Amino acid sequence: MENVTDYIPLAKQGDANAFGVLYEHYSPLIYRFLRRRLDGSDEAVEDLTEDVFVKVYQKLDRYEERGLPFTAWLYRIAHNHLVDYLRTQPRTATCSLDNITGIAEPRTTSGYGRVLDRAALEPALATLTTEQRQAVQLRFLEGLSVSDTAAQMDRSEDAVKKLQARALSNLRRSMTASVEIPASTQYAVA
Repeated sequence: MENVTDYIPLAKQGDANAFGVLYEHYSPLIYRFLRRRLDGSDEAVEDLTEDVFVKVYQKLDRYEERGLPFTAWLYRIAHNHLVDYLRTQPRTATCSLDNITGIAEPRTTSGYGRVLDRAALEPALATLTTEQRQAVQLRFLEGLSVSDTAAQMDRSEDAVKKLQARALSNLRRSMTASVEIPASTQYAVA
C-alpha cells in the first residue's frame, strides 16, 4: 500500500498488522505532541503514548472519514487523554510560610529588582504612539483583559496583542537606565 491511511480500513476490521503499521507511523507524532505538553519523565510520556494507542485501538471502529486528516482524530484522543491524566495528578506542592526559615536576599529580589513609579514611567510612556500608550494603560495600569481592551479600543484582540507587544518592546528600549528603589520602600526579609 502506498499511503499509511490506506491501512485504516484494514485496522478497523481487526487486522493487527495494519494497526501495527498505523502505530509505527503515528506513535512518534503522538509522543512529540505529549512531550511538548507534559513536564515529566520520558517513561511517563511513553506510557501515555501507549495508553493513547490503546484508546485508539478500542475506538477505531467509531472512526469515520469526514474529510479531516486521521491525525486530527488521533490528536483529539491524545489531548483528551492528557487532560484526564493531568486531572489525576496532584496539584503543585504547597508549603506553609511558617516553615520557611530564610530566603537569600539576592534571589528574592532578582525578579523585583526594579520598581517603577508613575514618575519614572511617564517619560517612557510619552515615547509610545497614542494607540500603544492606550493599550498599555488599559491592559497593565487598569488591569483589563485583552478582550476588554479590544472592546474599549474598538479593535480586534490580535490588533491589541500586537500593539501591546510593540509598546512593551519600545518601553524596554526607552527604559535602559535602571531605576533605584528608594530606601524608604525597601523591606527586609526576616
